[in-house]
Amino acid sequence: MAQLAIDEHSPDIFAIVCFNDSFQLALSFDDIKTLLLVCKRARPLLSSKVPRFHRWCQKAGLCRPDGGLRIGLTHSHEIAISLHCDEQVTIDRSWLVAQADKGNAAASYFLAIILQIGVGGRPYRNRSKQQAIHQQIFRHLKNATNANDTMAQFHLAGCYHDGTGVDQDHTKAVELYRNLAERGLSQAQIALGCCFEGGEGVDQDFDTAIKWYSKASDQSSEDGRLYIVFLRAWFSFIGHGVEQSDENALNHWQEVSTQSTDPVIKPIATHMVGWMHYLGRGSQRDQLKGITIIRKNESDEFNLGENECLTSIWKDIKSDSPVACKFFQLCQLGSDRDWICRHLVAVCLFYGFGTTEDRVKAAGMFEQLANEGHSDSQLWIGECYHWSVGVSEDNDNAFEWFSKSADQGNSYGQWMVGECYYNGHGVAEDLAKAAEWYRKSAEQGNRYGQHDLGNCYRYGDGVPKDIDTAVFWYHKSADQGFEYAINGLKRLGKWP
Repeated sequence: MAQLAIDEHSPDIFAIVCFNDSFQLALSFDDIKTLLLVCKRARPLLSSKVPRFHRWCQKAGLCRPDGGLRIGLTHSHEIAISLHCDEQVTIDRSWLVAQADKGNAAASYFLAIILQIGVGGRPYRNRSKQQAIHQQIFRHLKNATNANDTMAQFHLAGCYHDGTGVDQDHTKAVELYRNLAERGLSQAQIALGCCFEGGEGVDQDFDTAIKWYSKASDQSSEDGRLYIVFLRAWFSFIGHGVEQSDENALNHWQEVSTQSTDPVIKPIATHMVGWMHYLGRGSQRDQLKGITIIRKNESDEFNLGENECLTSIWKDIKSDSPVACKFFQLCQLGSDRDWICRHLVAVCLFYGFGTTEDRVKAAGMFEQLANEGHSDSQLWIGECYHWSVGVSEDNDNAFEWFSKSADQGNSYGQWMVGECYYNGHGVAEDLAKAAEWYRKSAEQGNRYGQHDLGNCYRYGDGVPKDIDTAVFWYHKSADQGFEYAINGLKRLGKWP
């Protein structure tokens, strides 16, 4: 029995039956592990204790509305914790802390995951408090790892990779991931593949990345398979080692977008699906569909949405999150092969999204692409000149670039030409021309142009005052979720 390999089974399977003190007194950890591996009847026997642990989780607010745990615990961890969770236990976590202090791996791991869920992606004003929580997470994971908890080691590697509670050390992360990957943990195989893909702690090597993704996929890991599909999408898009094909790229990204639950590759793939429809690459052009996909894909984790990519409504989205860094790396990979990759690299540089902020460099890239005739880059360099970001303020130059973008049918460029005429920026104020350009934008489905055209009709700016027509255009904009349009309807008593 001693020859049974842990990696023949789920690697974290029973780390934790030693949570039960009587087992610890009678048997060694290795003996317990071996017994559980060969005695399947032990699992359901111990599993009977799990429901009371779930009741505690519900009281503690750790369950989703459907009753499932918000915290990704393995079944064996649930068994382990349930052995010390009786019916009378309160919402207080002191019983967990006490067990963690005794060296119980499952308790330490669970406390670390609770803290991770609590901190999430939420920014803390008190940086020292945030740092203290991250250090607690690291300490709990390290204690659990020292007690041979496999999943704790996996998350500990993530701490080294991201610099959470410890100095960032990609080499150490790779060492931990490799140890787990070679033992057969599919999550670690994917993480190690990502390190090779990004050149983090190892030399960049796409073939080796795919090798590790394939090992995960061979274990029926859907994440492993979809990571390969995701990478092939980029290779097809930029013609890296394969024939360039927009259609194949779109199909691959669409598959990842609809089938993956991975918090890194899913939002990136969905974002690129939006761009493909917006640009008409790999499919019939449908700008409104593309814009809608990009807008709806925006989240706290991947906050590169419509406003941040396509309009002049900017906000601070600086991020060094894993998804932001991966997006920048992939765009950079294709920046010498495809203009939209180069454009998105400039967008990332502008915000500091996945890279160091450099607005002067971003503006230079936008202007180069604008001179090549790309309407979205023309809009962006116009904004840079208008707001004096990365270049000196020059409203005449801004208006010229907005006009070039608008003349190519870019609805955001048309909207900004309208804004220039309305406010007299770089051109003489002309409300009639403003309304004309707002209309061009609005008729393409642009919610900002629709709102501003509604304003023109509401106040009689450049067009005859007409409240019914104002309401019509407000509704068009409001149906796309634009708050200003919704507020305009509310003031007119026309919402909902």
